[in-house]
Amino acid sequence: MQRDVVAVDPAEFAGFDRGCAEFLRVIETIRALAGRIAEQEYWGLGEDDPRLISAAAVVARLRAKARHGGNSVDAVLAAHARVVAELRLALRRAFEEFALVDEEWADRQRSVDGAVTQRVSTEARDVRV
Repeated sequence: MQRDVVAVDPAEFAGFDRGCAEFLRVIETIRALAGRIAEQEYWGLGEDDPRLISAAAVVARLRAKARHGGNSVDAVLAAHARVVAELRLALRRAFEEFALVDEEWADRQRSVDGAVTQRVSTEARDVRV
């Protein structure tokens, strides 16, 4: 009787981990931008003119949407970051389990990780030149 087999490519594990890292970096960039938006003092919408009541209301609403409350940009992106971090942790645990039961697979994974590290450091060096 043949057992069910699941083929898992180490390069796909590495790619998923890199994708998670990049997504987390983008999320943090956007959260920082939302924070700067919330802290912006003057928006140029007439909010300093007492006759334009709606201008001050719009600015207050935009500030709140950027940073405050459960449905703010910051809160939603923080939730996304938690999900991505949990997926990444689950992936790493799966990797550890694969490595425990299949030394050949673990060697291929380390080879892929080494190639990725080499490529990333080369790309970083090229950017600095």
